[in-house]
Amino acid sequence: MTRWRNSVDTNSRAAHHLGEFGEGLASYTLIRKGFEVAWVNHVGADLIAQRGDTKIAVSVKARRFRAGSKETRSDTIKYAHIEQLEYFAMRFNLEPVYIHLACIDDDRMIHLFMLRIVDVKQYLDRVEKGHRLRFEPHHIEQTKALPFLDYSSWNDEQIGNKLYPISPRSD
Repeated sequence: MTRWRNSVDTNSRAAHHLGEFGEGLASYTLIRKGFEVAWVNHVGADLIAQRGDTKIAVSVKARRFRAGSKETRSDTIKYAHIEQLEYFAMRFNLEPVYIHLACIDDDRMIHLFMLRIVDVKQYLDRVEKGHRLRFEPHHIEQTKALPFLDYSSWNDEQIGNKLYPISPRSD
């Protein structure tokens, strides 16, 4: 059993499923904002959306920060990724938009940050491989207040365990 469990950890589809969840939550957010959304799953863009005359190409990245994680809560929007999104958007006459979804177990919180690429390039800090979006506990309020960033969140996440108990029942 231990051998199988270890192979599941290293060969899991969890990252793929998290990415699809991120695209779904991004779609939901855009729909709530009045957009019509289509999934394109193309190099550079995951979604296209339109509301009135506003037409956007959206790239979605989702990341989970596990309980107790010491990872820095930030995202580097890589230069190469920006170029791919901009190229896709240019070909279809769309505005490139980036969405980052951060699922933070310790806080029972999901943050969704939506930015136009033009604003990413103009306002976010440049780092070695791209532009940095910061959402560490001491930066989150400052980031949420950025005038060019659209922020949505889902808090107090509740994941039940009644259907499949974590430990075996004792009768």
